[in-house]
Amino acid sequence: MGQKNINFEISHVKRTDTPFNMLAKHYHDKYEIYYLLNGERFYFINNRTYHIKKGDIVLIGKNILHKTNTADKYPHERILIQFDTDLINKFTDRASDIDLSYCFKVKQNVYSLDPEEQLWVENHLFNIIQENQKKKEGYLTYIKILTIELLIFINRITKSTTSSPTTYPDQTHKKMSQIASFINEKYNTELSLIQLADKFNYSPSYLSKSFKEVTGFNFVEYKNNVRIKEASKLLQQSNLNVTEIAGHVGYNNLTHFGRIFKQITGYSPLEYRKMRNNL
Repeated sequence: MGQKNINFEISHVKRTDTPFNMLAKHYHDKYEIYYLLNGERFYFINNRTYHIKKGDIVLIGKNILHKTNTADKYPHERILIQFDTDLINKFTDRASDIDLSYCFKVKQNVYSLDPEEQLWVENHLFNIIQENQKKKEGYLTYIKILTIELLIFINRITKSTTSSPTTYPDQTHKKMSQIASFINEKYNTELSLIQLADKFNYSPSYLSKSFKEVTGFNFVEYKNNVRIKEASKLLQQSNLNVTEIAGHVGYNNLTHFGRIFKQITGYSPLEYRKMRNNL
């Protein structure tokens, strides 16, 4: 179970012989670092799937749609860190030689660490977990220091790694990623599963099954998450009213939009706008 601080959360989880798919929010206004200690996972990020293995580190920027899914081997062990921009910004304001958020801005999300890097990262992560559990005097400050050290280490890796060409676990993953990209482009249109199946030469039932297996989302769930993610941005960054935003992201029914928005974010559109404006 993760221990939560004001702007920081870390959790260490071992799962044995039962398939597990992520149930938590699929995008959030936080940075996320995911490290796989053992096992294998499929990790869907934005519009494509990565096959994650022991010693891989996954970097998720703010408001990026993502979900982990079961790979062929069920048992896995991972450490997950989430933190908001304050942790980075307060340090970056005083530092002129590094942008700690750089590693979340580059296109590459997954890095495979060599054995020496794995040892350093694992020792560092367990130090953070220990501080968070024992809560000795000054532990919050020390957690911030350890996290900044981790981010410096990760940024050095991202800058020294040559970007590798896109690879997919198999052709089905590649095709479903193309379909996810198409949904990302056309999310605000009257897009249906039947239209998608016809465009990509699949039967609706096969497309529905394959899309769910690859991404972890069914078609409607994925389309709604993409739409609400865009609506969230507009609520924060524009002066459009809720009705205009609903139409802009593909909802013709305001009540339906409000219901889906609250289902995904936990807030009504107006509550979300007020909350974000008060931060």
